[in-house]
Amino acid sequence: MTELKLADLHEEIKKATEKSIKNNHRFMVFLCSEDHDRLINLSKKIFEYYLKICPDCIPKGFRLLLAGRTRFIEIVNNTNLFNFVKNRKIHFKESENVLGETYSALVIDLTEGFNPNDLGIIIETIEKGGIIIVLSPPVDKWNNFISKWHKELVSEPYSIESVIPRFYRRFIAHTLEAKGTIIYDADKSKIVKRFQEGQREDEKEIVIPERRNIKKKLYKLCATQDQVNALYEFETFFDRKREKKVAVITADRGRGKTAILGILTPHLISRMQRVLKRAIRIMVVAQTPQSVQTYFRFLTIALKRHGFVDHKIKESSGMITVVTGKHLRVEYVVPRRAIAEARYADVVIVDEAASIDVNTLFEILKDTRYAIFSSTIHGYEGSGRSFSVRFLKRLEMDESVEIQKISLEEPIRYAKGDPIERWLYKTLLLDSKPAALNEEDIEAIKDGKLEFEYIDKDAFIENEDLLYDFFGIYVLAHYRNRPSDLVILFDMPNHIAFRVSVNGKTVCSLHVAIEGSIEEDVIAKMSEGYKPKGQIIPDVVLKHHWDYSFPKYKGLRVVRIATHPDVMDMGIGTFALKNLLEWAYTEGYDWVGSGFGVSSELLRFWSRTGFIPVHITPQRNEISGEYTVVVIQGLKDEIREKLWSLNSDFVKRVVEYLSDELKDLDFETAYLLLHSLHKSYDAEKPKLTETDVSRMEKYIEGISLYEYVSDIARPIVRYYYLLSDSNRVKLDELEERVLIQKCLQLKSWWEFEELLKEGRVYNLMHSAIVKIWKWFVSG
Repeated sequence: MTELKLADLHEEIKKATEKSIKNNHRFMVFLCSEDHDRLINLSKKIFEYYLKICPDCIPKGFRLLLAGRTRFIEIVNNTNLFNFVKNRKIHFKESENVLGETYSALVIDLTEGFNPNDLGIIIETIEKGGIIIVLSPPVDKWNNFISKWHKELVSEPYSIESVIPRFYRRFIAHTLEAKGTIIYDADKSKIVKRFQEGQREDEKEIVIPERRNIKKKLYKLCATQDQVNALYEFETFFDRKREKKVAVITADRGRGKTAILGILTPHLISRMQRVLKRAIRIMVVAQTPQSVQTYFRFLTIALKRHGFVDHKIKESSGMITVVTGKHLRVEYVVPRRAIAEARYADVVIVDEAASIDVNTLFEILKDTRYAIFSSTIHGYEGSGRSFSVRFLKRLEMDESVEIQKISLEEPIRYAKGDPIERWLYKTLLLDSKPAALNEEDIEAIKDGKLEFEYIDKDAFIENEDLLYDFFGIYVLAHYRNRPSDLVILFDMPNHIAFRVSVNGKTVCSLHVAIEGSIEEDVIAKMSEGYKPKGQIIPDVVLKHHWDYSFPKYKGLRVVRIATHPDVMDMGIGTFALKNLLEWAYTEGYDWVGSGFGVSSELLRFWSRTGFIPVHITPQRNEISGEYTVVVIQGLKDEIREKLWSLNSDFVKRVVEYLSDELKDLDFETAYLLLHSLHKSYDAEKPKLTETDVSRMEKYIEGISLYEYVSDIARPIVRYYYLLSDSNRVKLDELEERVLIQKCLQLKSWWEFEELLKEGRVYNLMHSAIVKIWKWFVSG
């Protein structure tokens, strides 16, 4: 393509470059064609022109990021097209490796489609004044574009022909409207969309406070006044008025919250070391080591500036995981390990806390005096707004905890008002929020004026308000929202949506997947280890109960159900499930189920509507720290009978697991699982010798100790829990707590803490066994 034909595009790029540099914004150039080679060669020419017209703004450390799938990476590697500038090439599947990094420009290949999670992460690495060159198929192709990523997602027995690319349709529609974007048809040498300048917002001048305890050298590492202000907040971090001190930092992505934690850490170490006169241990908790590499990079710089010159760095798979020195040990740990080791840390730092289960966060906090939590408000790891609603509200109820809240608003890579960020947030729905409810709406909910409805997914594309309200509830109610969730619901044929509304406003959102209806030949493959995509519950039932008939039945799996945070605990979720069951029955489905990270709260919610547990993972998720439970409700008599049998077998396993894999399961959840039994398990009654009876009677009389009859008590207690509630003697809650934890979970007496201090635990144990013994010998 000649320079003459590119003259108009060059002029547009020149204008975009000048305006973006002036405003400290970024801009994007979509190059569209069916010819992939043409796009790659054109992108090189455009990038060379960009470098030519703005040499004064290019820093010494200029770095180009090249991102795409295998075809693109192989071409740029083999041709060396971009080797005239320092660059890094990444496959989309490696996108999380660049979280927190900064690049000067980007060439990204979307010609084979993309996962929106990757798009968000990669684009957000580009700094102010940077050009983002996008290799794209022709604009009109996006409306019917089925990508390789769709092929990876589509569930059996559905095929790729059933996929409708609603997400890509919405993506290109928003791109055509976005400011800061040029769209160029390379096949016709025509600009389809011209550049529009974003609105500049003035940046704050960085002023370091005159009076400070934290060293000025650390303040100088801050890139924005927001970061300076955040660091200053920690001047009083150790001025503790209550038993615990917790700082919470929230920000949108790219505001430098992880960096500020690394800058701050040497001050924390120095301050505590002076008081405690020993080496200080800092525990850094996050889902993956990749997500805290920015923290460790800033930590190593800050340590030197603070005067800690003797530290050593330990790496694993090319990533920093431990920094040690004479006065310090800073170590990365996964959330599950942090629960066990937090008590040995002087300060616990949890990065991207929104991506970690709230119960796990509280377990980590339980034995911690000083903790710092950071969370992205709108991001790709989880929802910080959910973190605020679900974690902070609960934390604020604890009067022993002093909370210091800090927020960051200024972007560090570009100025506020950046049009590319706005395009990205809108396209990926990162800033969605639920409808505002007024008193009239709340009164209507109290009066039961709720509507349940199936949503045609095309309506989401036609009605942005409906879409924002629907997904806004997920942002506030769930902590693992990712942009890819939007694609799965939009595009996959077996995913459907429902909502509960009041006065036309969404107050509960349901994302549901169709499962089951599996053919005999596929079931045979599954029995040999094959895992069909999108068949979560049938696969669990087959492989953990070896029921070959269940996968043939057609069911619904509730992927997500979330209630508007302003009207929780008003029966809306239960209303939604009851109506979903009625809808499923009318439509001819055989069952409805769900799988979720278990908690007593969630288990009670599902149990209220008649769902029964049939499976629990015997190991906690290494990242989230949760056990996963599967619950199902049958819609026909034959399915109910089948599920009761599966549940009986499941409870029998729970009884055994509690002494091993589930030994650390909380009592409330264990209690609910044991009492979920709908049909007694066909268990043989333990046989006792005359000596066994005599020994037990001496314990009942108070002459012997539990330790001398535990071999008799445990089999009887296990047998007790294999019978349905109607066949068991009733115990009060504290008696049952001691019984389950001592006889089934084999806990030591010292683990009963308060009950032991009060001197009640032995009496409660005796009382429970007396009741069970009388029931046992009379039956």
